[in-house]
Amino acid sequence: MSRWKRILTVLALLVIGGATYLWFFGAQTFFALQSRKWGRQVPIVKSIPVELRDLSVSQVRGQKLSFMGVEFEVPWGDVDQSKSRIVGSWAFIISRSGNSIILCVEKPKDFINFMSQKQIGSPELFTRLYGPDVLNSDYALKKAIFQTTPSDITLLTPSSRAAGLSSVLIIKAIMPPTTDWAIYNIQTTGMRGFQLGDPIRRPKKMSLELYGDDVEIEINIEQVAASPTPAITQSEINRIIQSVHTIKNAQPILTVNPQEEILSKLNPKS
Repeated sequence: MSRWKRILTVLALLVIGGATYLWFFGAQTFFALQSRKWGRQVPIVKSIPVELRDLSVSQVRGQKLSFMGVEFEVPWGDVDQSKSRIVGSWAFIISRSGNSIILCVEKPKDFINFMSQKQIGSPELFTRLYGPDVLNSDYALKKAIFQTTPSDITLLTPSSRAAGLSSVLIIKAIMPPTTDWAIYNIQTTGMRGFQLGDPIRRPKKMSLELYGDDVEIEINIEQVAASPTPAITQSEINRIIQSVHTIKNAQPILTVNPQEEILSKLNPKS
């Protein structure tokens, strides 16, 4: 066989091999490479929920906040009610230190309904990927999304599933209202959910998402990135998490109880 015939034969085999690869694995390759690119650009895409290592709870002077039937404590005493605002089911809580909290109280399945109304992700997509039970609650759906990572898309993943998982990773990339990539499982009496953000890295924004049978709570915490104000610690966040509970009197106003009332409960007289 002449030299040119050998070259043409090799080229023909490469073309046939390349076409065969693209036919069977082209879509999977595209989605796998694209998802790993997103993971490098938005690190939270690669994160999955893990357990909190620090479970300590701050016992310093604090205040109790009540809004829309939800009550919890913050381990600081400088909430400025004159600057705090209420907009619908959202409370914008401002502290004189420069830190702030955005509290949202919603009904169950608010996230599922929002996704369906905005056509961001269809119920059919989620049930096809994770099974019908994923739509039983917002917690189940959020958990499924948070547990999805680029490594779930491989060359052996069916192309339709690879496309669906790729769509979920886009949702995961834009969904968290935080600037950090850590995801933690959290739980309190009657509620479970997620903490987004690791306070050790002093991110500008962190978020707590808690899901109960009758209510869903989102607490977005924003702190001054760099200032004389001390960084918010995990034990302070745990104080918020472990004190969250619902009350019967669901008023659409923000109530801030005096510091002394909190102190009397933390340090009862013998």
